[in-house]
Amino acid sequence: MMVFGIRLSVLFGVALASAVINAGAAELAPPAGLTAPAKPMRLPAFNLPTTAGGAVRSDDLRGKVVIARFWATW
Repeated sequence: MMVFGIRLSVLFGVALASAVINAGAAELAPPAGLTAPAKPMRLPAFNLPTTAGGAVRSDDLRGKVVIARFWATW
């Protein structure tokens, strides 16, 4: 049963990677009613603590790809 789960996970990963690659190859139109901002927006200044005891500043991230993950429990 565990082998089936691993195979299913690998299959899902390959399908997801294929979809991402195909989406990047084609020019995607924005959803109806949405337009890109006229001028790029700058990241607001912030300073966040890390789990290692250091800090991350927004200036340290300039020019890098950043993925922000937000969640909430309601």
